[in-house]
Amino acid sequence: MERNKQRRNFIIPLLLIDEDTQLTFKAVVLDVSSKGLKAFSNDKRLLLVNEDILKEKTFKLEFDFFDVPTQNLNAKVVNISPGEHPQFERRLGMSFVDIRPELVRTIEEFLQEHHN
Repeated sequence: MERNKQRRNFIIPLLLIDEDTQLTFKAVVLDVSSKGLKAFSNDKRLLLVNEDILKEKTFKLEFDFFDVPTQNLNAKVVNISPGEHPQFERRLGMSFVDIRPELVRTIEEFLQEHHN
């Protein structure tokens, strides 16, 4: 597997912040790579947002990813799919926006070190 395609599954609390409205949505990081992440949410308010509005929406992310500095990290929603219970859950594919090259390297190194 190429270094930049290393992934690892995690379950990490995530806060999605809509900087336009200052609304926050709770989610969980399921998978992370240096390009983006997959998240799961059963936040009722997020379920009320129309998928057409949610798609391509950029959120500020707040989550602790071990020793990786994730402050000021933004990601755009690129994929939306229903969870196992579609009326209560959404899965989001998110792509990092304007991520610093040194942060990409740090994430790749972390994933390489912790790859099973």
